[in-house]
Amino acid sequence: MRIAIIGCGWVGERLAKYLTGKNHHVIATTTSPEKIIPLQKVAVEVHLLNFTSTIDFGFLAAVDVAIFSMPISRNAWHQGFQKLDIQFPKTLFFSSTGVYPQENKVFTEKDTYDLKADILASENLVRKQYPQTNILRFGGLMGDNRSLQNMFKNRTPVNPGKLTNYIHYEDILPIVELFINSEIKAEIYNIVAPEHPSIAEVLQLESNYTNDQKQRIISSEKLIQDFNYTFIHPNPKYF
Repeated sequence: MRIAIIGCGWVGERLAKYLTGKNHHVIATTTSPEKIIPLQKVAVEVHLLNFTSTIDFGFLAAVDVAIFSMPISRNAWHQGFQKLDIQFPKTLFFSSTGVYPQENKVFTEKDTYDLKADILASENLVRKQYPQTNILRFGGLMGDNRSLQNMFKNRTPVNPGKLTNYIHYEDILPIVELFINSEIKAEIYNIVAPEHPSIAEVLQLESNYTNDQKQRIISSEKLIQDFNYTFIHPNPKYF
């Protein structure tokens, strides 16, 4: 299968390596010339693509799956993206659970009020161009050198009782593969580890936080139910 990862950043590079290992023909794009050589180690093809300057998108012809992984909170790519006139049988867009308000409640994909305007604008733009797109809203990205332990190595968390909404990249990879092989279209899914320990629990700090306090939680129950998915890393405490 020919799979294009458009905007091959931290997650995209790991995804390219994973899909190449599954014998897919992976086409990776980047806006940075210095990233070409590293990406050539994990993808069959690597191309410079900048929506503000690229004119010829011909290398994306005959792609079976296009995965859009551009920076969601920046609109610099919006105008150029609309010039992409190639049709793809299947499309995914990597978004963020940061779209949900900072309110103390459990958020599901059915929550559509007061969403963050810049993230929502990116989602809507991709959906307008490619109505079949499945939107994957990732929690905070973790794995390898990304961890709360490293994040707070030299500082103390301001709110140690805050509950976590993270996802390990080793779960993202097989989840994306599920969508590549699925016939589901035009849906939104939260991609977040199902357990939500506090920052204090993850860092093994003393805290006055008690679990009966209502906090902001992003639910991944829809993903679990629709795909019968079992997380490799269900608890950020053990990332």
